[in-house]
Amino acid sequence: MALRHQEIADDLRRKITAGEYALGKRLPSEAALSEAYEAGRPTLRDALDVLRAEGLLAKRHGSGNYVTRPQPPVRYFPTAYPGESDAVARSPLRTSVSAMSVRAGHEFALLMGVSPNAWLVKYTYANHEGVTPHSLVHVHVPQTVAERDLREIRMVHSPWGEDVRNLLAKAGVRLTVTEERLTARLATAEEAQLLQITTRTPVMAIERVATDAKGRVVEVTRLVLRGERTAVVVTMPTANRGGEVPGEGSTD
Repeated sequence: MALRHQEIADDLRRKITAGEYALGKRLPSEAALSEAYEAGRPTLRDALDVLRAEGLLAKRHGSGNYVTRPQPPVRYFPTAYPGESDAVARSPLRTSVSAMSVRAGHEFALLMGVSPNAWLVKYTYANHEGVTPHSLVHVHVPQTVAERDLREIRMVHSPWGEDVRNLLAKAGVRLTVTEERLTARLATAEEAQLLQITTRTPVMAIERVATDAKGRVVEVTRLVLRGERTAVVVTMPTANRGGEVPGEGSTD
């Protein structure tokens, strides 16, 4: 049996799709909708959160909920295929970058094999489409191997933090293995504030851990993207029936 807030979301979605609530128009107030559906305000808000997560509604503080058009998906290409991710860097995003020194703390000490008191450089990428928050990226690098000059980063405007890798390469750090972990979860309070979503909105969290030729973890990157708009694209070579990888077949 569907939960009550899901039933309300289904009905509102049907009305939006049918044009009963037209694009750009404001929905009735939450009080009016609660009365119309004979539901409590918490239940009604849960239903509205579902539609906001789908991109069908946008809340304007002090004004109400307005019908919007879902935005096209954000396509993230894992860094194992950097040529693909270059296309994302050329997308019409506005990227701002900042850097600060932070202590590793317990979590990053375990991840990076350093002391909890070790200094890291934390690069933060805030990506926007126009005025709309798009995604957040935090790149952590041990201060002993980090380049802190951000002039090149500001010039490149890579939304996924690959600029830091370029600086590491110039510092003589050669990355050999990158592991990526994808998790679907709800937004934290900080993420919700920065991305202008609610804590009930799903996000796609991607953790990227890079190891150098000496076996050291020299980069931990965390990307947070709105879950309803994210498509993770993985391209891999596929063996044919004979077990041969395309381009490596026999010459018989």
